[in-house]
Amino acid sequence: MLKVGSYLNVSDNSGAKKVQCIKILNKHPKGSAFLGDFVVVSVKKLRSKGNLKVKKKDVCLALVFRVRFKKKRLDGRFFKFFDNVVILLNKNFKPYGTRFFGPVVKELRKQKRVRVSSLGSNHF
Repeated sequence: MLKVGSYLNVSDNSGAKKVQCIKILNKHPKGSAFLGDFVVVSVKKLRSKGNLKVKKKDVCLALVFRVRFKKKRLDGRFFKFFDNVVILLNKNFKPYGTRFFGPVVKELRKQKRVRVSSLGSNHF
């Protein structure tokens, strides 16, 4: 459950480390973003090593990859993660990074717009 102004971790190799949520797309202005929603973010911190595809203060589109909010699946199981994580996308909904770190949930694999499952390392 993410609000505008939340700080989020980045889980890809685009070069960003921390971002801040500016706007939640396709929701009420006072609404919250959940797993699989698109948000507009601003890059606040960069990683020190590697090739950097984004710069500080860049405004990017992002997909909410993991959230701390408890989620219930249709079979009755609950799951939640330890932190709020996004992956950065360009204007055409293509990811900046070539690898995603951490588990990929089933709910994101069903989305057709972003190719997430093949770039992730673990499936949850």
